[in-house]
Amino acid sequence: MHGFGVFSRHFVPAGTLVWAFHPIIDREISASELEILPPHVVTLVKTHSEYLEGKNLFRLSADGGYYMNHSDDPNLQDHGDEMVACRDIRAGEELFGNYRVAKVMSFDPDNFANVRGAITP
Repeated sequence: MHGFGVFSRHFVPAGTLVWAFHPIIDREISASELEILPPHVVTLVKTHSEYLEGKNLFRLSADGGYYMNHSDDPNLQDHGDEMVACRDIRAGEELFGNYRVAKVMSFDPDNFANVRGAITP
């Protein structure tokens, strides 16, 4: 939908766990750590990670999940440390999350415009 995406290789029944946070694979970056990184890395983090407001940190997945696109009618439901299929997903179907739930700092889901750079938590 937006250049890149994540697609299912197999049929996934509703209710199936599709992704789970793993501290070895997924990196959590605090807002204070973000302040010491070079600008191009800050942009990468804000573009490709989920901002966890309650923890004031960014979660960057190393498993390609950062290519998942937004939909107002997603086929995955975010449960914080897990994502679950909220309906049956066909083989070859693109996987979608809802950026209103899994907050991506550089994306405005209301007008589907990437606002890179100047967004701060």
